[in-house]
Amino acid sequence: MTIIAKPRARLFSLVAALLGATALPTAVRADDAAPLPDMVVTADRIAEPISDTGSSITVIPGERIAQYGTQGITETLREVAGVEVTPNGGPGSATEVRIRGAEPGAVLVLIDGQRVGNASATDGSLDFGNLTAANIDRIEVLRGPQTALYGSDAMAGVINIITKKGTPGEPVRSVSVEGGSYGTISGRASMSGGDDRWTYSLGVNTGYSDGFPQYGYRINRPLTYGFAGAPLPPLPWGDPNTKGGASGTFSYKLSDYASVDFGFSVFGNGTRFDNPYASIAADVFSPENHSVAWVGSEYLRFNSIALDGALKNHLTFFENTTLNQVNETEACFNAAFASFTCMTTYHGARWGAEYQGELSLNRYGVLVFGARSEEEVASNSQNPNPNDGSFVPISASQITNSAYAEYRATLLPRLEATFGGRVDAIANGATFVTGRVTLAYHVDETGTKLRATFGNGAKAPTLYQRFSQYGDPNLQPEQSVGGEIGFDQQILGDRATLSTTLFDTRFTNLIQFATVSSCTVAQAALGGCYYNVGKAETKGVEVSGGATLVPGVLTRRVSYAYVEAVNLETDQQLLRVPLSSGAIDLDFTGIDKLEIKPRLLLVGPAYDTNFITGGRVTLSGYARLDLIASCRFNDQYTAYVRGENLTDTRYETVYNYGTPGVSFYAGLTHTW
Repeated sequence: MTIIAKPRARLFSLVAALLGATALPTAVRADDAAPLPDMVVTADRIAEPISDTGSSITVIPGERIAQYGTQGITETLREVAGVEVTPNGGPGSATEVRIRGAEPGAVLVLIDGQRVGNASATDGSLDFGNLTAANIDRIEVLRGPQTALYGSDAMAGVINIITKKGTPGEPVRSVSVEGGSYGTISGRASMSGGDDRWTYSLGVNTGYSDGFPQYGYRINRPLTYGFAGAPLPPLPWGDPNTKGGASGTFSYKLSDYASVDFGFSVFGNGTRFDNPYASIAADVFSPENHSVAWVGSEYLRFNSIALDGALKNHLTFFENTTLNQVNETEACFNAAFASFTCMTTYHGARWGAEYQGELSLNRYGVLVFGARSEEEVASNSQNPNPNDGSFVPISASQITNSAYAEYRATLLPRLEATFGGRVDAIANGATFVTGRVTLAYHVDETGTKLRATFGNGAKAPTLYQRFSQYGDPNLQPEQSVGGEIGFDQQILGDRATLSTTLFDTRFTNLIQFATVSSCTVAQAALGGCYYNVGKAETKGVEVSGGATLVPGVLTRRVSYAYVEAVNLETDQQLLRVPLSSGAIDLDFTGIDKLEIKPRLLLVGPAYDTNFITGGRVTLSGYARLDLIASCRFNDQYTAYVRGENLTDTRYETVYNYGTPGVSFYAGLTHTW
């Protein structure tokens, strides 16, 4: 395997620093601390205390997400061990999220438990650049193969964005406004309430930024455009971006034994981008390069209780849709390979129904079981279309029927275990079977939880990979198999926590694109086709922890991941996956009504591709310092100031695409 030489030496110092950050001063007494709450999570498809699950899970609270404005989702995901966020430039630009080095399409994204990946995308992944933080209660990041519970795409993990729910009582309202660097202005509002019968929660979020040119911004080397390597023209003043989103949940209690829930979310953005592959200088930063994307999701769920409360039933009807329009200079080609400016529209949708039952067996455990039927559709169009065979539109659909079950039991007084399995059958396609086992062993005397997980995952080929002009309808699902062991340790009576996980996952049958023998003559003429052959392995260690250094004054949180993500065919580290990355957060509350939160992001070097020359390049590692200071004047008004990249670090997550310099934002929140 090809490894960058210097990061190895830096790795050990980074590990030592982050592990050392969890150490407590000897003067701290355990009896000064209040016990930490045992948060309820949904790692096993049912609500359970986080201490009971054997899965590797991280929970990001909504308050933390809101502190980073419209970019709150991606900014806080950066703090999670094993998660890599890769924006393709500034705010609103295309953004990939990886878990443990796997490709973005191997990460299943849910909103309130409903899948929202793009059914028309090449790999089915969600562009996180479209997301905005609207009325979020928390984000649960579940790492490792999870297909046995959640179905296709969960080969590497699951990101479940959970919106706020209403509670009975007087309405609670909140309005926030924010402005700052790069011509940024944003706002959000929320309202929730209800009574004994029904509850509701609504939220909206919107933002605008002048932004900056994505290609070449703050890059200290000569840049070119086009495959001829001409010098890059002067950068424009910015790349404007707008974002918006809304979400809502409603719950109505029909009786003591039945209720109905309804939820929706809609979000999207419009942005101007750059085209460095153009052959004409004026086309690189042309206003013609712009895109608009919208994602909508909704569900209706009926809940009932039977067998004297032993059986809980949930019947959910769901739908989500994605619409993406991309206008780009020199992006399309006719049969003679002459380029022209075009608008390409992509539309993807899913709908269906799912039943889930939860049967309590008393001291013999809990059985979760269910079935799901989902139809996916994808289509695209191009304007103008030369109608010479150079563009073949997609209009495809497929139905997947699934059944799953998980048994959870206490095998010994201290040992919690789950055993789960799932069958997914694609009509006129493949059928795949997945399973998962988790163990959690508690040593209450020392505040220790030992845990282990083993399972396999799968990802069905996308509609684009099967039915586009480059596709193969007979493609087989990608596969993964992996395991992890770890421990969670409480120190000094919950004054500090330390969590460590060792993981290893192997991927096979990965879908790749090239000119191979399985391609048709037409596909070979177009440059290739999709086929199953790829193999990869990701393994490493994740460390996270927190400590109350001075009770009521100062706390500290750390996270760190070392990830070897290797293409087993080339023996090289996968692109855009740093070997090591971490974050250190402090929270100072020693002054009445004032809170100060500095954050240091540490990311090691990674590989990428220079898509103009085709060569493999190295992205330098970086350290980025952010700081948030908030002042709560009273129960109604809170003001805050946020500084990002205070070190003015020049770094890239995608080769030749710049990132923001020193930035400042200020906002005011009114709650009543």
